[in-house]
Formats: sequence, C-alpha cells, structure tokens
Amino acid sequence: MMEGVAGAPVRLTRRGKLADVKGLTLAACLTACAAGAPQPTAQNAPPRVAAVRDGIGADLDSQDARTSLFANWDDFVDPEGGPVIYEWAVGTNPGATDLQDWSHVGGATRGITERAELPVGSTVYVSVRATDLQGNRSQVASSDGIVIGQPEAAPSVRPGQPPPVKTGFQAAVDHHGITWTFDRPTQAGRFVNGDWWVVGPVHIVAITPISALDGGRVRNGAMINPDPKVQQQGYDSTMFGEAAAGRYDPALNVAFDLSRQRPLQLQPGQSLVSTVSVPLAGQMPQLERCAVLTCLDATPPADAFRPPYCGSDKSCRWFAGKLDLTRLLRLEPAAGAPLVSDLVERFEHTWLDHVPGWTGRYLHPTQNMPDYGRELSDLVGIGALMLQIDLPPQEKQRLAIAMVQLGIDLHGVVQNGGRFLADGGSGSGRKFPVLLAGALLQDQDLLRSAREPRFAFAEDAQTFYVAETAPGVCNGGHGGYGPEDVGLPEWGNRHADDPSLDAKSWTGDPYRRCCTANVWAGFVLATRIMGLRDEWAHPALFDYVDRYLQIEPRGAWTRAWTPFVERMWDRYRAQF
Repeated sequence: MMEGVAGAPVRLTRRGKLADVKGLTLAACLTACAAGAPQPTAQNAPPRVAAVRDGIGADLDSQDARTSLFANWDDFVDPEGGPVIYEWAVGTNPGATDLQDWSHVGGATRGITERAELPVGSTVYVSVRATDLQGNRSQVASSDGIVIGQPEAAPSVRPGQPPPVKTGFQAAVDHHGITWTFDRPTQAGRFVNGDWWVVGPVHIVAITPISALDGGRVRNGAMINPDPKVQQQGYDSTMFGEAAAGRYDPALNVAFDLSRQRPLQLQPGQSLVSTVSVPLAGQMPQLERCAVLTCLDATPPADAFRPPYCGSDKSCRWFAGKLDLTRLLRLEPAAGAPLVSDLVERFEHTWLDHVPGWTGRYLHPTQNMPDYGRELSDLVGIGALMLQIDLPPQEKQRLAIAMVQLGIDLHGVVQNGGRFLADGGSGSGRKFPVLLAGALLQDQDLLRSAREPRFAFAEDAQTFYVAETAPGVCNGGHGGYGPEDVGLPEWGNRHADDPSLDAKSWTGDPYRRCCTANVWAGFVLATRIMGLRDEWAHPALFDYVDRYLQIEPRGAWTRAWTPFVERMWDRYRAQF
C-alpha cells in the first residue's frame, strides 16, 4: 500500500515486473534485476522513451471510474539491450506527481491505482520514466490524459479485439511476484491473458522466490506439465498435511537448487508452473501464489490464449480475435451486481486445480482462487451472469478473456485424464468455463470436453433421475426411493461412483443444502440464457436445480449463496 491523494490508500497491482520490488529502493530494484542477468558493456545512453496510454489496453480519453486508474506503456528500450526498471506517477499535468508520487513497479509495463480519490471532471495524466542497470534515467513520457468521471470513450480498437501484446528480448520475466531469470536475453512476450511465453529451448538459471530446504521442508517448488491423473506433486513437501508422506516427489520439483551451473532447460512444449508456499507448513491451502511460463518453438500471434498448463500440447489454437461475444446477452442487472474489475482480478490469476479429489484444495493458491468448491462455484456463477448483462464492450471482453482462459486450463485437465470428483462441495463449478470457452471460440474440442467423458465434473456426477433398475427396485435399492419417485430429478453426494450414499431425505445429507445446488444457479441460468443446455448434455442437473430452488425458502443462504444470483434467477428464469 502507498498513500495517494489526500492520504487515501492506493494499491498498485503489478502484472509483470522483473523483481518483487515492494518496499525496495530503486538501487535495490536494480540490484535484484541485475542478479544473474548478463551484464551489458559500459554505456552512457539512457533508455529511450515510449508511448504511454491511459487504460488497460488501447488508449482511453475518459472513464466512469472515480477511484481507480489503469495505465500501460510500451517498452523503454535500453540501447545496450539490458533490462530497465520503471517508475510511474499520476498528476493533473503531464509529468506532475500531485496525485501519485513516483512509484517503482519493477519491469512492469502497466500500473493500477485503486481506492484513490481522483478529481472528478478533471483530466489526469500518467507519467513514466525508466532507469537502466547503470543508473541512467530516461526522460519522462506522459499520456495524453484521461477525464475522470465521464462515460468511457470508445477504444481505438474495435470491441472484441485484444490489446496489442508486445514481444522482445528479456533477461528475466515476472508475473504475480514470481521471477524467471534466463542465462541470456531471450525472446519473450505475453499471451492475451497476461501470462508469459518464451521461445525455447531456454535455460532458466534462477526462479524467485527460490525453492530450497528450509528446516526440513522444501517449499516454493515448480512442476513441468503436471499430470492431473496423479496425487504426487513437487510444489511443497508438506502439502496434504498429515497425508503428506509419499505424495511429495522431489523429482517433480524442477525449481530446487537452480543456479548458473545447474540451470533448468525448458523445452518447447513445456509449461513451467511455479509456486510460492504459505509461510507455515501443514496449511490448507499450502500455496499462496502460482504463475505459468510457457515455452514455445516460435512467437505466437498477438491475440493467442495460453495453452493449458497440463499436457504436452502447447500449440496456440485459440485466439481472442475469434471470440464471438454476440453469444452474450445484454440483460439489465439485478441489484447487487459486483464490479467487473473485481471479477477480472479473481479470474485472471491461474487457478491451479490439477490434483483430483477433495485434497486438491491444498493446491489452490490463496491469492489466485477460492479454496473450496462452494465459493469457487459461486464465483463462476457470478461471472457467468455478469457476462449476460449490459456492460461496456471492453469490460465484457476483459471478463470473457479471463474466464475463457480458465476454461482452456480446465479443458487441459480433463483432456489429460483428470476429473473433478463428486465429493461434497469440492468438485463442482469447473464445467461451465469449459462450455463457455467452447461456445465463444466456436471450438468443438472444447465443447467435447464439456460433454465427454461422462461424469468428469462433479455437478453432473451428483445429479440423476430416479429410475427403476430392476422390477420393483429403484436406484439399485439405494436411497429409499420407490415407484412414486421414478423420473424425479435428484442429488446424491457421490452418485455416479457410489450410489449407496444417496438419500431421499431432503436433509439426510447436509451437503445437499450447504455446498452444492445453492451455488449452481448462476452458471445453470447463464447456460440457459446462452442456449447451451443441449451442449451441456446432462438435463438432470437443470431439472434438479429448478426443483431445488422451488423447495428452498427465498432469501435463505441455502437457496442461493449470493443474493445477486438469487435475484437474477428469480427475475430471468421464466424467460429462459
């Protein structure tokens, strides 16, 4: 946190810096960036200035928001090819710092202020300067200004087209506080969702925070192309608490004890998933953050989505320019709709979700995603409904990109043999993002992942129609169902795998009401709105959710975890 105008707190969100610079002086930032990087020859020329834009992508001239400001800029190139450190400021004139003083953002080429008091009706300017490894500082470059508190002007690129993604040679790249340092400057750039790619093979000589033995514990590990069929992992030796023994495989941790003498060679076709552990052992979740670096054999198109982190297929097959946003409606929102910027922030971090079963919760990084399936499903449902309301095109595009990338990752889990097991509330909420990605990208492989294999997703494995399975016997004799219940849309905790746990009693299993259908309504309604019920290919889910919301009392948390979702359901279900 830093103090902004009038003492208001300003939070800076850094999407891609060369070092974790929080609380460091500029000299310390330069030292951190120089560590392990090739040293340029002596020189006197400072970095060259580049274009500075108001907004998160294309340059904007005005914005409705009054307490947050986005900015981005092109690379300030050091003539000798070394990395640079950026500072940015905000003021009421070009180069001025009266709204935000100069603030270090490492190697990031964008900045965000939030909860700042911006002058409504006035034009504010973002200014940027860069410093090279020898301490030479560039001139100041400023944006052309943005008016605060007015409707957002049309972007200079048409809706549905992603902002340009820059490429260049990098000595190191950073995302979400994880830095990968190369043995020499390497061709690298960002996918449309903000994650880094690198053209390989490439030697990684350092990953920070480092993975090392700490009091008998190995933490901050990294894995390549994690296998979603297995429980073993290489992220943290204390993962899974009391069940940790035998589930940490040191051979899977490719980040341990890296150096220039022992580099990690990343090959094309590999995704490097790096993590930061929480400080204490034996926690759930055991991870705080994660980020993905993808190695390709060539520079991808500027609007490419990142390939899934699971599996060895890293071909760039999906592109933001092909998103069909006309599939999304423009409904009037019900009361309580969240800020789109908050939703994007929740979805744009990688959801690490490849370990099957409820113990997969240990992997869910606390800063990246919800821990439990109930909250995860609820968030997916909220995002699904927000895509159906009347939003500015750029906001809807940003949310769609973030949720489609999530769907691509979940597709990778399923395509490589993973399942989201039905077990209480842990496994649901993962199917809709895959379906959404397939629909918006018009991609049959993604749509097939949402349909096949059967019961790869918990909400499908838990819902069924009561059927006569033998003369006079219903549901295999499980759950207490009789002939009068045949055709009833029902729920069972692990129905597809273990129907012996089914129970006809509405309150017989607490998971029925606490942690499953009370967070399914959002994405079920969104699926209906988009006309994708047949593509979902499991009608029992839709009929059961209808039944569930008719039985549970209106306004109760057991009916809907989030009031906004309940209001959207009550307002629009009859139309769809």
